[in-house]
Parts: sequence; structure tokens; C-alpha cells
Amino acid sequence: MLVHGYFVVLAFFSLGMALISRYIKQRKEGKDFLEKPPIDKFNFYAGKIALFSTWMFFILTAILPGLSFIRVPVVLSWTAVGLLYAGSIIILIAYKNMGSHLSVGIPDESSHLITTGLYGLSRNPIYFGVFLIGLASCLYFPDLINISFFLFGIYIQHRIIIGEEAFLSTRFGSEWDQYRTRVRRYI
Repeated sequence: MLVHGYFVVLAFFSLGMALISRYIKQRKEGKDFLEKPPIDKFNFYAGKIALFSTWMFFILTAILPGLSFIRVPVVLSWTAVGLLYAGSIIILIAYKNMGSHLSVGIPDESSHLITTGLYGLSRNPIYFGVFLIGLASCLYFPDLINISFFLFGIYIQHRIIIGEEAFLSTRFGSEWDQYRTRVRRYI
């Protein structure tokens, strides 16, 4: 394994442990992690699987550098590692900003509109972090299948965001409208 491969594995291990601990904490608090999808279930889960498949390609290429038949310049590999860490940090900070209201899908009635922290800069920092990691994967493993999964995943995630925003508009009304006009969707 090449040096940057160790950094990739470390980043995904750290991100995975943080997500697992967050999931366990929410389960102990009696909160559901998976809520109602804002679009049809097939596309919702297909989009999630597509994006997370790019993460698996990233990890596999880091562990087995001979997996890729495309020779990637070292500077591009390190750029990908930098994007991976940036995306991971954004996701972790956004999770912290969400507090106990973190869920996948439409949140339950006890949730409130979060507009502080990273949510004061982006309405969707978690998605933005996920997109950065997907982009990093495409730089690290520039295979047509990986790039296709990434593009499909982004398309579906954008549809999910549109559905979530429709829900938020209905749920929070003018508070959402003021927030939406003040903060961009992604960056």
C-alpha cells in the first residue's frame, strides 16, 4: 500500500467510527436514524448506494493500488486525500451541529430548523461533504464506473434535497423562507 493509501484508510476508519458511535448514541436515546425518504424509496436508496460505492472504490484502490488500470499522478492522489479529509471534517462538524436531530430522510415532528454552525454557510453541509468525498474518489480511482456512480448519486441526492426543502418549506414556513434566502443550498 502506498503512503497516501494509509491516509485514505485512516480517514474512512475515523469517519466510520464517528458515524457508528453517533448511530449508537441516537439508538440509546430512542431516536430513529432512518426516517421517511422524501422521494421514492428505490431512487432514494439507489442514490445512497451509488455514492457510497464510490467510497468503497476509494478504499479498495487505497488498499490494492494495482486495482486501477489507470495510472494516477501522485499529486492527484494527494489532492484526492485532501478532499477526502475536507469532506470528512465537514461531515463531522455538520453532524455535531445537528445534535440529536440527525436522520436520513424527512425528520420527525420534534426536529427544529438548524441555521447555525456550518448550516449558517450551507443549507446542506453533510451532502456537500459527501460530494467532496465522491469527487475525491473519482480523482483517486478515475474509472468510468466510479464516475458514473458519482454522477448518478449526485443527481439523486439533488432530487432528495429538493424533496427535503419542500418539506422544510411546509413545516417551517417563513422561518425556512428567510433562511433559504440568506444561505445557499450547497456553498
